[in-house]
Order: sequence, then C-alpha cells, then structure tokens
Amino acid sequence: MLEKQRLLFPEGSGYRSETGGLTDNLRDLTNEEIQKFHHDLYSSSNLCLIICGNVPEDELLEIVNDWNLTLPQLNEDEIKRPFMDTEISRIPDKRTETVESEIEFPELDESQSEILLSWIGEKYLNYENDLAVSILLEYFTESALAPFTKELVEIEDPMANSTDYWTDDFMRTIINIGIHGVPTEKLTETKEKVLNILATHKIDLDRIKQVVDNNKWEYILRCEKNGDSALSQAVITDFLYGSQDGTSLNKSLKDISDFGALAEWTLDQWQNLLNRIFIQNKPVVVLGRPSSELYEKIEKETKEFIEKRKAEHSEKDIDRMKKELEDATLKNNTPIPESLLNKFNIEDPVKSVDFITTETVNTTIDLSDNKKLTQLILDNKPDDFPLFLYAQHFPSQFIEFHCVLDSTLIDDQSLLPLYHIFNELFSMPMKDGDKLLSFEDVVTNLKTDTVDYHIALGVQGTAPDLIDFRLRCKVDKYEDAVAWIKHCLFDMVFDENRVSVLLENYVNSIVELKREGDIMLDSLINRNIYTERSVKKSVDPLFVEETLEDILEAIEDGKFNKEVLPRIEKLRDQLIKQLDRFQIIVLGDMEKIGEVLFNPWISLVKSIRAKKPQSEGNSDIVPPIPKSLDTITELCKSPGGKSFIISTPASESSYMNVITSIPFNLNFDHPDYAAVSLASEYLQCVEGPFWKGIRGSGLAYGANMVKMVQVNCWGFSIYRGSDIMKCYETGKQIVEDYANGTIKFDGQLILGAISSIINRIATVENGYVAAAMSKYVDDILLKRGSKFNDKFLSRLNDVTVDDLKRGMQDYFVNLFDKDKSVVFVSCHPTKSKSIKEFLEKRGFEVETEELDDDETSEDESD
Repeated sequence: MLEKQRLLFPEGSGYRSETGGLTDNLRDLTNEEIQKFHHDLYSSSNLCLIICGNVPEDELLEIVNDWNLTLPQLNEDEIKRPFMDTEISRIPDKRTETVESEIEFPELDESQSEILLSWIGEKYLNYENDLAVSILLEYFTESALAPFTKELVEIEDPMANSTDYWTDDFMRTIINIGIHGVPTEKLTETKEKVLNILATHKIDLDRIKQVVDNNKWEYILRCEKNGDSALSQAVITDFLYGSQDGTSLNKSLKDISDFGALAEWTLDQWQNLLNRIFIQNKPVVVLGRPSSELYEKIEKETKEFIEKRKAEHSEKDIDRMKKELEDATLKNNTPIPESLLNKFNIEDPVKSVDFITTETVNTTIDLSDNKKLTQLILDNKPDDFPLFLYAQHFPSQFIEFHCVLDSTLIDDQSLLPLYHIFNELFSMPMKDGDKLLSFEDVVTNLKTDTVDYHIALGVQGTAPDLIDFRLRCKVDKYEDAVAWIKHCLFDMVFDENRVSVLLENYVNSIVELKREGDIMLDSLINRNIYTERSVKKSVDPLFVEETLEDILEAIEDGKFNKEVLPRIEKLRDQLIKQLDRFQIIVLGDMEKIGEVLFNPWISLVKSIRAKKPQSEGNSDIVPPIPKSLDTITELCKSPGGKSFIISTPASESSYMNVITSIPFNLNFDHPDYAAVSLASEYLQCVEGPFWKGIRGSGLAYGANMVKMVQVNCWGFSIYRGSDIMKCYETGKQIVEDYANGTIKFDGQLILGAISSIINRIATVENGYVAAAMSKYVDDILLKRGSKFNDKFLSRLNDVTVDDLKRGMQDYFVNLFDKDKSVVFVSCHPTKSKSIKEFLEKRGFEVETEELDDDETSEDESD
C-alpha cells in the first residue's frame, strides 16, 4: 500500500503518508514538530462533529451551540481544507503512463505473490460516474460470474486465489484492484492477463444491469442494518471534499436516483467508461514478491541494529534515558481531575440506553411478544408442520432467513473436513427436472432471487457445530429465495471439475492464511482445545490441509466418482436425516409474509420425507443444541502446565492467548458471572490497567480479556505484541496487585467498565436484524432468555469492589499460574527461542510448531 501511495502522489502530499506511522520517522520526529502539526490541523476550523443515533435534537443543538460559542472566532478567509487548498495534494485527472514497481516482502514461503493495480478515478462530486466505476469493479471481481474469477481464479491451473477491489475516497476516487495468491512464477503473466481482460472484455449488459440492481438493494439493506456507519462515512467524505454550504451532502444522501440512472445506461456507455477509466487512463502497478533472502537480511539487520544501539550507549546513558521515559510516562499519566469526570457521571448507566427491540412471533403463543400476529401465523400453519421455526418481527423491506443444520448428526467425523466443499453449494451446477443448470446459471438465478447468501459455521459466533445457511431477499422474493434451501440440500450437483477447481483454490489460499499471525494463533488454539468431533478443529486450515491435498490427488487419479463423491454425498445425506434437528429462523416484517410464512418450506419437508420416511419432527419442540463443552479436550477441561508456540515467518508481530478454566457450565445465573464479567472489562477498558500498563507502554497494540464461556474458559489476549514476555509479566503483575489489594479499584473506572459493556451490547445489537439474532441466541442457543441483557446489566449495578477483588483472587490469578493455565503464542521465528525459554523458566512444558519454507521446498521438488 505504501509503495502504491509513493508512486501515485508526489513528495509532500498528505495522500503519500502512512497514517500508522513509519518507524524511521518516529525516531527522528521531535516534540516541537508534533506540537506544530497538532496546532495547525487540530483546530475548530478543521473539525467535523458527527452524531448518529436517536437523540433529542433540540437539546443536542443547544449543547453543541453552547460549546461552539467557546471556540475561537474565525474569519471565512482563515478556514482552510488541507486536501482541497494545498496545491501539492491535488490529484490530476488521469495518468498518461503506466508505472510499475516490484517490491519484496520477507517470507520464507516464496510460492505465492501479490499484485496491486491502482487508477485515478472520478471526482468526488461526479456521483453517477463514480458509482458506475464501483459497479464495474463489482462486475469484474465479485461472484463466480466475474471475469477475473472465471479467467484467473476458478480455472484448472489458477493464476490467483482471489481478487477484490476497494476505493480510496479522496477528492478523486482512487481505484484499487488486488490480485491475491498469485503463483510467483506467474507474477508477470498474471499482471498482463489482468490488463488484457480489462482491455478486451465486452460488457454483458444483462449481467451488469443485475449488478446495478443487486448493489442498489445491498445499499438499502446496509442502510437498514448499519445506517450509522453508512451515513457517517458519507458525511466524512463530504466534509473533506464537498461544498461547504451542504448542497453536495444533500445531493449524495437524499435519494438513490443514481442507481436508477445506471439501470438505463446503454452498452456503449458502459464500454466507454471502461475504456476511459481503465485503458486510456494508466495504472500504477505494484508487484509484491516474497523473499526468503530479504527475510534473513532483515533478521540479521535487526540483530545488528540492537547490538549497535547497545554499544552506542553506556550504562549511564541508559539510566538517563530510562529516567526521562519514566518522567514522561508519569506526566502523561497525570490523572484527569475528579471534578471534571464527575460532570459526566451517569446516575444509572443501565437505564441510560434504549436498546433496539424486536417482537418474537414464534410458532407457540407462550414465547410470543405479539399475540395477534402470532395467531395470524398459527392460523396459516399447515397441519403436521415438522420444522422448528423461530420468527422475529420488525419493520423492514427485507427478509433474512436461516436454515440451521446440526453437524453432530454426521456419524463419521472424518467427513467433517469436506465442509470446505459443502460450503460451496451455492455455486454448483443444479438439477432442474430433466435439465442440468450450469453453475453460472445457478449464480445468475440466485442473484435474481436474493440480495446475498452464505454458508457458515455457528450462528452469531455461538454453537460452532451448527451449519448455517443464511439468505437475504426482498420481501416479495421470500418464497423464491426459500426454494434455494431445498435446491442446496437435494438438487445441487457436486460436479467433479467444479469441486476440483474450488478445492484447489482453497488449498492454495492456506499459504496466505499462514502469513497472518492472529489466524495462526486461532488455529493453534482450535487444534489443541477441541477434539476432531468439533468442526472448530476438523475444518481448521492447518488440520485439513493434508486431507484436502489427498482428495485433490484422488481426483487427479480418476477416483472422484468412486471415492470422493460418495463421501461428499454421505455428508449431505447425514445432515438432513432428522427433521427434528432442523432450525428455521425468519427475520423481518412478518405482517407482510405472515400468511405465507410456512408455505415455501413444504417442498423441503416433502423431499426429506421422501428420502427419509422414518424422519419425524415437531415444530413446537426446540431441537437440541450441540454444546462445545461436549467436544473439548482434557487440556481445555483442566488447563495447566503446557504452552504451545507456532512460528509465523511472515508476521513480525506476536500474538498470545493465555487460557484458564472458569467452569460456569453455561449457567449465566451463576453468582460470580456478573462480577467476573465486570472485572474482565475493568482490566481491558480504555484507560484501564491493561490499556495503560501494556498498550500505553508500547508492549502491544491490544491487551484484552476474552470470554470463552462456551468452553468454560477465560483468556488473556495480546494482539500485535512487540514484547510478549513483558506483556505476560505486566498482565500478571496487574492482576496480582488488584487481587492482593496493592492497587485499589477506581470508582470512576468501574462506571467506565459498565458503560463499556453497555456500549458493546449496543454495538452488537446496532440494528433490527442484529437485535433479533441476539434474541435467538439468548432464547434458543444459550437458553438464558430473551431478557438476559436486562438482567445481566441489572446485576452489574449490584457488583461491589469486594466482588471484583474476589473475581481477581478466585479466577484471574489462575491465568498466570502455570498449573492452572495454558499459553498459546504465535510469533516470528526469531522470537520463538526466547519465548520458549521464558515459558520453560516458569514451569511450562513447551511444544513448538514451525511454519517455514518446508512447503516451498516440497513445491519446488514436485
């Protein structure tokens, strides 16, 4: 990304900067330079205040106006907008020459590279054309029908694992196309192929009209679900680049007429736009090539730099600098005056937020919040309807529905890795009577009937052994969209070529996953705390890699029909064998579909009964929910004495999760649950102990507590750590100091922690759909009742300082007791040895797993 910015923008341009900071610059910057930057740019004239939410307008305007009167008065002539009024930051209309740069990144596995192409796009105020460019990008990159997908990714000898796009919303939109997982030996060939596709492709008018329509409804859905972020982002961009009288903001938000205009565009208009933006206008091209040599060079230079720094400074110098740091830290940590904080006290935080509510209109009156609507639904319920159906009512133009299957019905757990084929059902060919629809036709029809769709493990991060088919559609498409569940479970054909292409693509993508330290930490944890009966382990990328490679080899050897296909079909067959294990969730405006709520599911029921005549179900009985507690290892049940390290050469940062057992056994009424939750939040909240002691000291980007209640555990997590060992020691010291009373709990921070919990709930339930799904999780999956949040927040108010202290003593000190905890670390290989020695000195038995260039060597020897 930084290389792209340097190629696109001249020295001095703000667009050229790296907002996260560059280490070399941070070493050279002075306090005076930083202060001047703040003085010049952090001013009232360069400030936009955005407030999203349900607020009393008159009171808000009065408060803001009073505050505004305290700010310095400015003349209109003094108001400057840095990116509009600075000549060096102006962006030209287009580029006349292609500029290409090849950069190396440190990585031992040199098999896969990256390509980034960037163009200068339309002016911010040219809304219609700017949207049209985004439609083109969607057309070329998204879905199985996209030209890049069909010609680069889903082919026999792939040239990439995936493609995507994003835009930088500047005064002119910067267009970015990413080509990921490119075989390194095909780097130049793939770049040329991408440019050739753009230069020669003839737009399919019918398909691009469908893309326009899909994007329109996706935008409307996004505004329904996340209106705050959609609107605030539009305001930010307009503040930077729009007209200062508000006319441009009004035009950009008042309607969606641009979608209507694009729906009428001719083929020539689309083709001309493609030619003008992507052909006549030249790109910046960055080729990213992995280099084991650079990896070793950086490792050597880092070591030499540290040794040089040590040699440059005497013990006296080090003591002086340490004292300067301590003094600066002390000054920086000057407490905010209590009197100031008291001005913002909330008397009853629990009652301070009105959470979004939806109405349960279940298939049983007892669980209903709306008896009249429920009765309408029951009056239209077919006799002997066997599927459990859970419905939530709220105003919406859309219906979201889920068909949730139970993976524990699969008798042979060795079938579970085949989930990586099963979850591609929406892009397989399909039987339609005597015809066989191609996967292209399937995807086209799906796009017509739905807004979006996916297959995933778990529901809202809960009950991971469930398999969730989720579709969203316009209200009038509800019946057509539901038919796709039956198609997936009965009509989709696991075509040999399609399975091979998609499976090879996933296996190739594992190389990229191995470059992400946080993903590898999750893998390390999942493979050690879960058994193979759990999908958390059995579909883990590192666990399944060899199995999936064996399947690909079997397909290449001509064994698909004899060995591979029967196992995939067996997986599908076992998932549908019991009607009483199906869960149907329907969310949206039930008044619009109440009379036909059950009708489209009848076809699915008939197909199941035809295939499984002994299968029975009762829609009034909630199916049993698979518990993660039933699929955890002894290590997870009784953590202690062990630690695991996985070395990730491509990730410079370190990641850690320390886990201990807190056996609440999914009893959310446990007397300690509220206290432990609040103590956890107290430790991690903004300006809290971990924030100041770990993040504030530069030891890590993030230090948090992790609730793992589904497996009776709690964790201490470090994200992007620079010194994992000091993070561990600092976390240990903080927890022990609170447990033994050395540090007292701060009343203001306790209130802050409660507010943080309230904020998190409000953030999770930030729209009707999210609130409805949370209700389902509470009602059905966790069985703690739809009013759980109200009860939980009420209990938080009753937690005392003694309760918090006891939570530290009884539970959290165990995180740093080697006999009661297990440590998982993902780190750069250069840090693996020192971390291993650190943990061994504390009594842990350490197992180390290396991700190195072994895979590369194997690839090269083939």
